[in-house]
Parts: sequence; C-alpha cells; structure tokens
Amino acid sequence: MDPNVNYNPDMVKIYHFRYVREYRAVAVLWAVLTIIWCILNVVCFVQPQWIGDTEESPGYGHLGVYAHCYPVEPYYTKYACNGTFGNFEEILNDSFKASTFFCGVSALLMLICVAALMLFFCFKKTAVFVFCGILELITAIFLIVACIIYPSGWDHEHVKAICGPGAGQYKLGDCGIRWAYILAILGIFDAAFLAILAFFLASKRAKIEIYSPNDTFTKSEGNGYSDETMSKKSMPFQPHLMVVPGAHEQDQYSDNYSRLSGRPVSRSGFQL
Repeated sequence: MDPNVNYNPDMVKIYHFRYVREYRAVAVLWAVLTIIWCILNVVCFVQPQWIGDTEESPGYGHLGVYAHCYPVEPYYTKYACNGTFGNFEEILNDSFKASTFFCGVSALLMLICVAALMLFFCFKKTAVFVFCGILELITAIFLIVACIIYPSGWDHEHVKAICGPGAGQYKLGDCGIRWAYILAILGIFDAAFLAILAFFLASKRAKIEIYSPNDTFTKSEGNGYSDETMSKKSMPFQPHLMVVPGAHEQDQYSDNYSRLSGRPVSRSGFQL
C-alpha cells in the first residue's frame, strides 16, 4: 500500500475478505481437479484400451501401453491379457516399453501430487503450490512423450494380426483408437492447466499476506456490503446511553435559560 494515500480501514477489510474468499474457492477447485485427474491418469495407464479392433479389422483384441489382450476360444466372449508394467520383458516392443515408462511415471507423479496436498497443513502454502505445479508440469510433458512414442510401435506382428497388414509405424490400419488413448491426450491439457493454475495460486498467495487485519472480521460483516457498490446495506447501530434530566434539573435549566433570554417560562418548562 502507498503510505501517502489514506485508506479506509473498513474498506480494506472488505476487499481483503473478498479476496481471501475467492482465493480459497479457486484453491479448493484446483485440489479437486488434481484428485480427479490423478484417478483418471492411473485409469488410462492400467487400462489396455488404447487401440483395438473394429468391424473392418481382420482380428480381435485390444492393446494398452504394456498389456495386449486377445479373445479366448471357443466363444470369444472373454479376453485374456498378457504383459505387466512390472516386467518389461513381457511388453511387445521398445516403443511400448517407453510409453509404459513415461505414462507410468506421470501417474506416479500425480499420486505424489495428491499426497502433497496434506503438506498444506504443515508447510508454507506458496511452496506447496509451486511443488505441485512442477509435478503437474512434468506429468504433462511425460504424457506428451508417451502419446507420441506409442504409435511408433504399431508395426509389431501382434498389432498387424489385429489391425491388418496396413498397420505400421504411425499407421493404425483397420483398428480404431479407444477411450484410454483419448483420455491420455486430454490429460496433457488437463495437467498443463493444473500446473499453470498452481503457479498462479502461488503468485497470488503473497497478496494475502500483505494485509492481515488486526481486528476481528467475521463473515456476517462481509456480507453486509454489496458486491457492486461495496457500500454497506445496513449500517451498524451502536446504542448510546442517554441520561434524562430529573424534574429539579429541568426546572433549573429553564430558570437559567429564562434569565439569558429574558422570556418568562411556565412551570412546565416551555417558553410563553
């Protein structure tokens, strides 16, 4: 604040109250979106629904970043999946291995980011926002790398058996993109947005610490001001103690006033 400018303390309290209220609302929204995207990131990592067969494809099955699934005879109503993220030897090729690594690390970073939300209770909030923002930014970068590398592994024989001979590097053939791959692509923008929002909240946190009202300022007092004009809807009423003069004091006052004004005063105290 400029020391040469006179500020109304009550108005400063109102602006500070509104700023803190809106800041907390955005921070809660950011935390909720972070938890939601963490769950979705783990889901798109473990689900083998990145690409799969269509009505035109010669084979049946679907694939994820590390697992590949195929129907089980004789009715082809159930699918058996091979490949685990814990054993890279079971993953089809190096491109899928790299996609598994980057997508898995991004899911791990989001889990760490959600766990870091508990640090708000014991560390400086600005530092926590910056830490989570960095994790979310790295998550977005790793998802970009995973989504770009993944199509380079479509030239594998198992993929061609499902998608046809037209499948190759960055060529899907007769297969189609499933929902988990689309979710991973959308997650790039989601993680980047959450990172930017975390850095924004960290930068705005300093404004809250500039002014801390010494007097107690409740929510009911803040609601007494309109949002548009910032003027109080109802002014506070503070009762004052008034002493009513007795009959003897009233007669004495009337006599003194009559001497000064030169007008006769009735016994009731009113001028004639």
